[in-house]
Amino acid sequence: MKFARRIIIAIAVLALLIALGRLMMPFAARRLIHSDPLLRSDLIVVLGSLRVERTIEAGMLFREGWAPRILLLRPPDMVRDSLRQQLGIHVPVFLDIQKDVLVQMGVPASAIAVSPRTQDSTRREATAIAEYARAKRYRRVIVVTSPYHTGRAEALLGKAANGSPQTIIRPTRFETADPTRWWRRFPDRSEVVYEYLSTIYSWFWR
Repeated sequence: MKFARRIIIAIAVLALLIALGRLMMPFAARRLIHSDPLLRSDLIVVLGSLRVERTIEAGMLFREGWAPRILLLRPPDMVRDSLRQQLGIHVPVFLDIQKDVLVQMGVPASAIAVSPRTQDSTRREATAIAEYARAKRYRRVIVVTSPYHTGRAEALLGKAANGSPQTIIRPTRFETADPTRWWRRFPDRSEVVYEYLSTIYSWFWR
């Protein structure tokens, strides 16, 4: 009798934990998303990625008059520069695609700046943005990234900038994100898991 009661209690506790976990799942995704109110700024920055949606968002913000210039942070390319030069071949890099998209959206080429180096982490991107803005004496920058990446980007940029420049984080409106059902949808599943794994990684390897 006691054994049967323990089994029932164990099943009830397990069911409760599953129910609580299910209720917490939307919150787990929502807490990753951060969006600041837009303000007139000196610069729009596109965090490095192979997603053109971030670039399109920057182009739209430029069109809407939120800032007069755009900085593209260089994502890792499919083929190394040294290998292209060694073999004498031309392989379009993603930066070329980004610049072409922005020009098609009416952004003058003279208003597009490109980071000379590839930053291989959001932390290094945050440092590069802060240093670039201070060197140019920019007081406020808008930083564009993917929805689930905004929370981590906001934390790292806030730490790197330390108030100078002021950073405004904007998720691109052109990437769909559904935190209420993220575990059922691709790419939401992989993005949410990746963000939590990246956060855990940063705790141990800074």
